[in-house]
Amino acid sequence: MTTKSGKRKQRKGLSPIQRLVNGAQAAGNGLDLMQWLIVALAFVVAVAMLTQAPPLEDEFTEYDIEAEEIARQEWQATFSFETKDLQATQRRREEAADRVPEAYIVDQERVRNRKRSLTERIDALYNERDSVQAAVRDALLGSTAAHSTEEVILQAVHAFARDLRSRNPVFADFDDPSLLALWLKPCAQSLPTRVFADASDDAPSAVMDVEEPAPQWYEPSHRDLLTNLATQGLEWVLAHGVLSASDGPAAQTDAEQRRILILREDSVAGLQRSEQRLLSEAPLVSEAAGLLRKRIEELAEPMPYDPEAVIGEADHERLAAAAAIMAESELRDTLVYDPVTTESSREAARASVEPVMKTIRRLELMQDKGRPWTEQSRSDVRTFLELKRTGEEPATGVLTSIMANMIFCALGIGAVVRSLPMVCAKKNDESTHLYVALLTLCGTLVVGRLTSFFEPTGLVVPVTAGAVLLAILTNTRMAALTTLMAAILLSVQYGYDWRLLVVASAMSLTGVLSIYKVRQRRDMAAAGAKATAAGVITMLGVILATESLFSDAALHSLLLIGFNGFACLFIIPGLLPPMERVFGVTTDIQLLEYSDLNNEVLSRLAIEVPATYSHSLMLGQLAEAAAESIGANGLLARVSAYYHDIGKMRRPEYFIENQTGVNVHDNMSPRMSARAIASHVTQGAELARENHLPKPLIDGILEHHGTMLISFFYQQALEQQKHGDVREEDYRYPGPKPQSRETAILMICDGVESGIRSIKNPNEERVREFVDRIVAGRAEDRQFDECHLTLKELDIIKKAVARRVLTHYHRRIEYPDTKQTNGDTPNIIPMAGGAE
Repeated sequence: MTTKSGKRKQRKGLSPIQRLVNGAQAAGNGLDLMQWLIVALAFVVAVAMLTQAPPLEDEFTEYDIEAEEIARQEWQATFSFETKDLQATQRRREEAADRVPEAYIVDQERVRNRKRSLTERIDALYNERDSVQAAVRDALLGSTAAHSTEEVILQAVHAFARDLRSRNPVFADFDDPSLLALWLKPCAQSLPTRVFADASDDAPSAVMDVEEPAPQWYEPSHRDLLTNLATQGLEWVLAHGVLSASDGPAAQTDAEQRRILILREDSVAGLQRSEQRLLSEAPLVSEAAGLLRKRIEELAEPMPYDPEAVIGEADHERLAAAAAIMAESELRDTLVYDPVTTESSREAARASVEPVMKTIRRLELMQDKGRPWTEQSRSDVRTFLELKRTGEEPATGVLTSIMANMIFCALGIGAVVRSLPMVCAKKNDESTHLYVALLTLCGTLVVGRLTSFFEPTGLVVPVTAGAVLLAILTNTRMAALTTLMAAILLSVQYGYDWRLLVVASAMSLTGVLSIYKVRQRRDMAAAGAKATAAGVITMLGVILATESLFSDAALHSLLLIGFNGFACLFIIPGLLPPMERVFGVTTDIQLLEYSDLNNEVLSRLAIEVPATYSHSLMLGQLAEAAAESIGANGLLARVSAYYHDIGKMRRPEYFIENQTGVNVHDNMSPRMSARAIASHVTQGAELARENHLPKPLIDGILEHHGTMLISFFYQQALEQQKHGDVREEDYRYPGPKPQSRETAILMICDGVESGIRSIKNPNEERVREFVDRIVAGRAEDRQFDECHLTLKELDIIKKAVARRVLTHYHRRIEYPDTKQTNGDTPNIIPMAGGAE
């Protein structure tokens, strides 16, 4: 029986929440009542935090906000509404205006003047017609029959072209006189005929006279063809658009991407009246010659040409070159910047952009008292007053708001309560998980309400901290559900802000999924950092979908998320220890602290009962390996193994591993010996409570033997008592049976580690048979009925334990004895400085 002092010690070792839970369990149905009372309290707190009282002064003073520079009163929104974001709108409109290309007009007057100048140049060439005819006649008169008429005429034309180029600077750009001669070649059908004198034997016949078909017989053969090529090519290039050096790509830093709009009075040779083109594609005057040659070559290809109608050789390529040289000197810039058309087009682009809207949240400060008015604040207040004047203000009565908030809170808290059986692996943990979840939910809303007084977006509310704490103190499923409900209610608290809902959900869920297993303090920092990164990425997506990425509001939101994540780095480790103690939850971090072999209890164990201490360390390794093989908490199993036999420190002489020769049980009755052996369980639990060990370690102490029979002393009692008055319950451990997989594993491994030393020459087959016998005996005794272990898991545990035992108790090599000889040993090498 447990004494009153023992009960007081038990109550002393419990946390306040554990006392509350135990009191409710003692009252039978009081547990449900207590839960509903706490749920109702959480519901009231949540509704109160969501409901905002209306401002005392709802009617604003009527005065002209346009007539003052300094605000005489504070302007705060009494409802949420959308207004134009002037800065973002202006930025977007300027971006649209920048996309409008600059307009350039083709100066048609310049085109006509250049064409006229080219015509005058060609006419100047053909004004030399009489001179060419006279030069040809003189050449024919001075020729002989040794040369044909065509040869003489060609030589005369080429000589005239060279002379003309040298004496007339208009034609000085013909570097090749033969190309100028193409303009002067006469038609083959109109050539004069030579009259020869009588031929002699030793000299060719001389020309006596030249018979001309007409007084003006000379007619250039390529006149029309070359004139058309030069004129059409020049007109096309000038109409295509030629830039001056000051407007060209060399003078522009963004010519590769910048586009211009070219406007023409009429369409010319396939050129549209307006077209857009990259600035780099518009040629300068110095570059237009190449474009002109290419255009004339394209025009020359399909033009008819009869080689028999001319004298000498000529092809399309040479004809195109002759026409191009004639037209090149007339190239000038023809594109003129049109500022009027450009600005009107850009103004139309600005007007086509819809205003960028932003949300003014309820109770958000639009203009502070005593501060200068800005263009944006005037616009916000102007829109606010217009909505109030036109009656478009949404109906947000206090009663309506309370009713809506009650519905939202009932749904959120109801989802958490209803999901308890599904998200809690152990029924005994449901109450604790519920209290932690409700505290986190209400705490988030309280912080959100306090934050709303100085920060209207809610992005600094540390939802991630609550999510990570929940994941550590309860489990991933409970944390994910609760933090999702918290994010929804938080968005309702901040005026149904969907942006806050998306960002808070992303951050909280990332934090939950990043903290699946905590073995170090830095794991919490890593989870907070990952949640912050997720929040930043999510906010970037929201910004890209709703506003400009480079706006002040976007930068402000990203900075707030960064500050939120930075604050979580301090909030999580700061709140975790007190929450562990208040709710009696043992986390892996706390277990790691108790796994330190230098703490007070384990140090005493090592000094006072070293054999038990060695057994506990070995048991810890077995239990951890077995637990991890089935996905249980290996750390909890190992630390529980360290402390499971601390009760043996009270009377170590009762246990065989600590006896030094005298067995105290020889002078005790079997019943007293069994009670002494079983007492190490209750005494260990008392010692654990005195040292404030966490509840899972105390459970490991109480449950690692379950209600097993102390068979040795039971059989001894049966042999001594012949009348059948031996009660089996007097020889059983007090229990309870293992309530978790970890304590069941501890029970199995304790039996294996304690009995494996009794096996002689332990090989694999004997070890496996022994482990099977240990598990089968405890299963037959129904020790695993309350710990939710499956048969498959038991098989996995047996294999893991046998494998680890074989690793520890492997066979060693026996070395033969060697006899000492007195003779000299020749194979010993003497060390320097050693004794002889």
